[in-house]
Order: sequence, then structure tokens, then C-alpha cells
Amino acid sequence: MMYYKLICLFCSIFSSIYCSDSYDSISDVYLEHELIPNGGFTKRGSILVNLESRNDVVSISTISDSDIQLLKQLTSKNELYRLKVSVRTLSGKETHFLTFTRACLMVASKLNDILTLHLDHLDSPFAVNLATTSNNCNSFSELDTNNITTTVFFRRPESSPVPDTATYIQKMERERDAREKGKSSNNKSMLGKYWMYILPLVIFMMIAGASNPEARQ
Repeated sequence: MMYYKLICLFCSIFSSIYCSDSYDSISDVYLEHELIPNGGFTKRGSILVNLESRNDVVSISTISDSDIQLLKQLTSKNELYRLKVSVRTLSGKETHFLTFTRACLMVASKLNDILTLHLDHLDSPFAVNLATTSNNCNSFSELDTNNITTTVFFRRPESSPVPDTATYIQKMERERDAREKGKSSNNKSMLGKYWMYILPLVIFMMIAGASNPEARQ
């Protein structure tokens, strides 16, 4: 009975460790942006995430008028818009990423940006990319909104292709048949080439055997 209890205890400890280490789902994404070059990051907003639904997320956050003016100054100086992304999990773990785009593209897209989170097979993030809905800084009107609309895409590793073993086996069989046919054709070509030498030799051996009956005895 004691042995059985020890096994159950070991299994429960192992399963709890395995479950806690192997999968820790993302709960939210916290965003900070840098609106003054080398001036540090300030809060932009947070996005709640539910990876169980496996759907992309669209979130709207509002920034102040002063932040809008700072963004316009970055645009006029052709500066970069830097974004700090903190990905939090249900266990409280945080992973930080830095990404950026041109500030003028944020204005040209009317504050519509796209955040792509690259996940591994355990849904843990390992890279983040920032993009905008516009790629042309020369064609935009006056910015008339304080709302940043962010679309979050989750990119998971694609499944490896299954080897086509049936096709490979058929190919090997065709190659084997071709080799066997090649060997038989080579044998026939040798007889066709050297029959004039082989035939006299065979006749000579037959005559020699017939004229020497003692050899047969």
C-alpha cells in the first residue's frame, strides 16, 4: 500500500510540473511607445488575449492630444515610432520585445497598425513584428483621431509535410526494373557482337571431342 501511494504521489508531482512548464497561455499584451527619441517609453494600452479561441484580436486604445502632437513631431522629423511589447502569461511570466516602424506610416494609416506575435509549438512568443495598413508616407491627410486600432495576429509553426513513401517506393521499383532490363539487353548485345568468334570456338570443341573418344572414356 505504501509503495502504491508513493507511485501516485510521484505521478501527481510529475504531471503538475509538466503541465506548468509545458504550456502557459498568454493572458494579455501590454504596449508602450516612445514618442520622444531616447526619452523612454510611456503607456499606450493593453490587449486581452484568449489563445483558446485561436482567433486574431482587434483592440482600440485612446491616446491623449499631447501624444498626438508628439507623434506628429516624429513624423515631421522622419523619426521612428518605437513600440515595446510585454507579453504576459497566466502564471505571471513576462516576455519583452522591441519593434518599430516609421512614424509617418502610423499617421498615414490613421493609427491603424498590425502586431504579429510569432509563437512556438507551446504558444510561447519568440518574436514580434509591427506593421501599418499604409506603406506610403507621401499620401496621407491630417490626423483626425486619437484612437489606435491594433490588429493582433498569432502565427504558429506550420506542420511538417508527411513523407510520400508510396511514391518513393514506386520510384525505386521503376529504377530496379530499368536496371534489370538494361542488364538483359547488355547480355543480348554481347551475343550479337561476338557470335562470329563464339560459334567457331564451340564447333572446334565439338569436333575435338568427337575425334578423341578416349578422352570421353
